[in-house]
Amino acid sequence: MLLTALSSLGRHARLALPAGIVIALILPDIPLRWDIILPLNITLIYAASMIRLDLKSVGLAALAPRRLALSVSIAGFILCLVPMFYAGLGNMGGLTAQYFPSLIWFAVAPPIASTVWICTLLGFRAALAMEVVVLTSLAAPFTGPFLAAWILSDITAIDQLALFIKLAGMICGGTAIALIGQACLGRKKIEDKRYAFDGLSALAMLIFLLPVFNGMADKIVATPILATHLCLLAIAMNMGAQIILLCFSRIFNQQTPTLQVLAIVTGNRNVGLYFAALPADPIFALFTAVYQIPLYLTPLVIGWLSNWLHPQSKG
Repeated sequence: MLLTALSSLGRHARLALPAGIVIALILPDIPLRWDIILPLNITLIYAASMIRLDLKSVGLAALAPRRLALSVSIAGFILCLVPMFYAGLGNMGGLTAQYFPSLIWFAVAPPIASTVWICTLLGFRAALAMEVVVLTSLAAPFTGPFLAAWILSDITAIDQLALFIKLAGMICGGTAIALIGQACLGRKKIEDKRYAFDGLSALAMLIFLLPVFNGMADKIVATPILATHLCLLAIAMNMGAQIILLCFSRIFNQQTPTLQVLAIVTGNRNVGLYFAALPADPIFALFTAVYQIPLYLTPLVIGWLSNWLHPQSKG
């Protein structure tokens, strides 16, 4: 019964994710220990994504000089070049001080763990996505606060070591669960039940919405203009980056597989990481909530756009 439900959710994940946002908005506040549940939930997202991959082959391939150079280059692009580009774009565009910090915290955040699963769902190079997610997640505690302190004035210091340990724990925990699952189930059974694992990843992402949207419906109703502006900013950064990079894949056809992954990991960032680490900020909290809209629409919108740009790669 559970496997059937998960498989059904996995088959309809592209529609279930945006529907989850609507449900999360209308649900009442749920007073749970989200500080404990969220890290476990993110670990589950890592595990459910990685269990679909041949981790031994992925690990060996990742250490090849050319592949490692590619992963490091993408990580440097995401964590260093993109924040400076967005900061310059924000200054040139006259983005007000009210919105500028949200722009920067988005830009310095690593790709969210679920980008690995999104790439798996869309048929992109999930192994490359995993390598980039691991590299950027481990590097972000050192690059993010430094760049943010350089770009922003008057920010609160972040405990880099604690952040690093938390990230490493979730990544290593998810990898360990995936390895144990592969050893117990075998790759054939995992592939046969791939929709159930898609459903498990989708369920973990839907659970993530509950704490992020706690109390946000009232704030959106109370400040509709602010919420709209933050939502437009989130859409521009998330979907804008993905659409531009996917359009490049139409021009540079030979680099399509790499550009598809680059689009997903560049546009979908773990802003919740800094939401949890920074002191309470109502504007950034609202931004984190509305940011889930383009993030959860990514499989639906980007999947359609990729099929339109590259119809020969369908199915």
